[in-house]
Amino acid sequence: MGGGKIELTPKSALALAAMTMMSADGVVDDSELMDLQKIVRGDRKAFDQAMKGYKTKKVEEVIPIVAENLNQQQRLATIAILLDLAMGDGHLADDERQLLQAYSEAFELSEADVTEIIDVIAIKNNFSIFES
Repeated sequence: MGGGKIELTPKSALALAAMTMMSADGVVDDSELMDLQKIVRGDRKAFDQAMKGYKTKKVEEVIPIVAENLNQQQRLATIAILLDLAMGDGHLADDERQLLQAYSEAFELSEADVTEIIDVIAIKNNFSIFES
């Protein structure tokens, strides 16, 4: 693919990462598109920058580009958002798990950091505890 250099803001880098995660399992559903709208918060320029990267770069090219456009705090927040997107349907598909691992490595996050986030998201998404 290649496609030359793309310019990203931290918000468009987050949106690009989200696009790759949403499509990792081969299906992008309506709820994921709504999640993407929440991420860009109406910022059309951020969405367009992310879409350009999504259309012109391979996933393995995208990951380091996203990483270089985020500081450490933004990387931690991004991995939390990606985990939440991936776990939104109640399970983590193998493709999603591999992509999360690649982002975690590129973001230089410890396994403990990622495990802690996974645990919190699992609690957040466990609506069965409200069933009687």
